[in-house]
Amino acid sequence: MKRRDFACCCGLISILILFGGAAGARAEEPYHAWSVGARGGPSFFTQDPVTDANITGALGPTFGGVIVYDLHPFVSFGFEAEWEQHKIDRAALTLGDASAVSLLIRFEAHLKRTRPVSPYFLFAGGYNLNSFSEEGAYLAACGEDCRIHIDNGFAIKAGFGADMFLLFEHAAINVEIAWKYNRGDVDFLSGGNVVGSDDFNASSLSVALGFRYHFPVNPF
Repeated sequence: MKRRDFACCCGLISILILFGGAAGARAEEPYHAWSVGARGGPSFFTQDPVTDANITGALGPTFGGVIVYDLHPFVSFGFEAEWEQHKIDRAALTLGDASAVSLLIRFEAHLKRTRPVSPYFLFAGGYNLNSFSEEGAYLAACGEDCRIHIDNGFAIKAGFGADMFLLFEHAAINVEIAWKYNRGDVDFLSGGNVVGSDDFNASSLSVALGFRYHFPVNPF
């Protein structure tokens, strides 16, 4: 990970923490301490996955779940697990499916918790577990012993969302738009030997829709 990217991430974390701390001093309304949720939707790469202009990544699905605890009314902390998959093509040949399981520590910075819509900003950091499933057409063209290996790597996620309490008091429809950083080396293997390598950039933008349940408790 480049120093510039690391510095930007640290700056964003600091902004979120300072924002939450300053806002927390003005908190007066009751709120919920624990929440759990699940969501899914489409995601797409925000760039070509490798420097080879003929290799592209298709629109793919993403699904995830979160568990969050409110440190105080304006800052929440929790854990998120997310899976996404994208089909990778080289010109007219489909190479296979690139998948990532992301395990993330998540922070949320909430605005004033209004009803029925409660917006928030999010920042998360963790680890991407990358894998690749080769397509039959690719194996037929390259050989049955051909494999594609993508390294695991550091994960960063940032975006914004909203809980919409439209039908129930504690259960909300959740909408979230987020960008996730996912980069690593990719090796092309044949017969167990590396025959080519490149940088693989699977950073993506996702739009997810789901639900979140807020467990009712007394205000702090």
